[in-house]
Amino acid sequence: MIVGIAPCKLAVNKIIKRSYSILLDKFINSKEIIYRKNVDIFCKNNIFFYTILNVDEYKNFLPYVTDSEITYKCEEYFNAVLQIENIIFKERYKSIIKYKYPTTITVSSHDTNLFHHLITEWDIKDKQNSLNVNFYINFRLKNKLYQNFMNLYIKELGRNILYAFIKEAKSNSLKNVDSFLDNFKIK
Repeated sequence: MIVGIAPCKLAVNKIIKRSYSILLDKFINSKEIIYRKNVDIFCKNNIFFYTILNVDEYKNFLPYVTDSEITYKCEEYFNAVLQIENIIFKERYKSIIKYKYPTTITVSSHDTNLFHHLITEWDIKDKQNSLNVNFYINFRLKNKLYQNFMNLYIKELGRNILYAFIKEAKSNSLKNVDSFLDNFKIK
């Protein structure tokens, strides 16, 4: 009789675990997370473009970025490694940054330890006395708990990232960015 009890307990445990995972999936968002914002800013195009491409400086002004480095560059794209850290994780990942001066920058990272995918897009258009910036982030994390946490804070996170770039661009407007842009053959 004792032998017959163990398989019964095992079957009950499997049912409980399966029910728990189905219930958990309903509360945890496993869909991609999206943030989009369109703003007009007062900044020169080359300064704003420079600020986005200057990945080596991300660690000094972007929230949660604790390390950032360009590892390879050519005329149309470059590779970079970034480390992000917050209260629940610390991860490094590789990104590819593609750009078409002066209008478009696309950052992507696929199938890393942290992300299924990460896509950030910047569409920049000159307007009279300003720039129109269309900022877009789309990502899905591999860890469902991280995903749920980030889903709760995406509006705040997206806004903080966008305005960190705007603030840094205003600071860069006091610097000579031409030498950096020359490195990317941008003018």
